Amino acid sequence: MPRLPIRLFNAKRLAQELGRKELSPRVLGYYLAASFLIFILLGYSGFYFASSILSWPNLYYNLVVDTSSSPLLFLSWLSLYECFAVVAITVWGFSASYFASGGDENPNFITEFTCLFVPVFFTTTLVVWTIYWGISFVLYYYDLYNYQFFSNLRSIGSSIGADPYGLLTFLAVVSTQAIGFYRITKLFRIVRSVKSSTT
Repeated sequence: MPRLPIRLFNAKRLAQELGRKELSPRVLGYYLAASFLIFILLGYSGFYFASSILSWPNLYYNLVVDTSSSPLLFLSWLSLYECFAVVAITVWGFSASYFASGGDENPNFITEFTCLFVPVFFTTTLVVWTIYWGISFVLYYYDLYNYQFFSNLRSIGSSIGADPYGLLTFLAVVSTQAIGFYRITKLFRIVRSVKSSTT
């Protein structure tokens, strides 16, 4: 079986290869293409998604009957919080990654970031969202049989404007971003270390 020209599961080894400049322009291009394709496929598969967005049929109810809804018509409060959290983590993550890579001294930041992004976010997404689906099925079981545990979770969620599934989705989305950028920042330290040891 032919080996994939990119590393989807071994980001540490990829970081070392980047540090030694062992990747050809063609392989770097494969990473760029993979960064788009993997997340297009994962997104359309329904494996992961954003927090609860209000549907258009519920718009009348949320605007006229329940005036406590979000001022941005189609978003719930939780999805607004999620949006702000993801934006903040992304800004922090890019900044931390940039400086961990060497900042202005590293002309290859974009290339290296793109390559590291693929295996890091792929594996992080698989782990976090597999946990999400496992917990969701447990919650669904408790919801299906109307256990008091789930009723308590629902009352906690409603006090902050979300149901347990919405809160779980929020945690999965934010965790994926935070863990992914944290891992990339750590891997950039490996790339710099390998670069300095080979010069």
